[in-house]
Amino acid sequence: MTVAVTCRLDSRSHAVPDTELTRTAAADTGRYQAICGHVVSPASLVAPDGKPCDACSVATPAAGTRGRRRRRPA
Repeated sequence: MTVAVTCRLDSRSHAVPDTELTRTAAADTGRYQAICGHVVSPASLVAPDGKPCDACSVATPAAGTRGRRRRRPA
């Protein structure tokens, strides 16, 4: 699972894995690595999301495509 975090350096919204947000080393520095490889320095959490990062968008599955199962015919 990823969380959208806007970087204050490039004003883009990056997909950051939830596991990255809980890493002690990342929490100590306040910087997190997005799935595109960009190191995110988070903007204020009350600020609106920035434009989505193109590389993160390609690497992140579209909403609604995970966890859906087809019903088997009876």
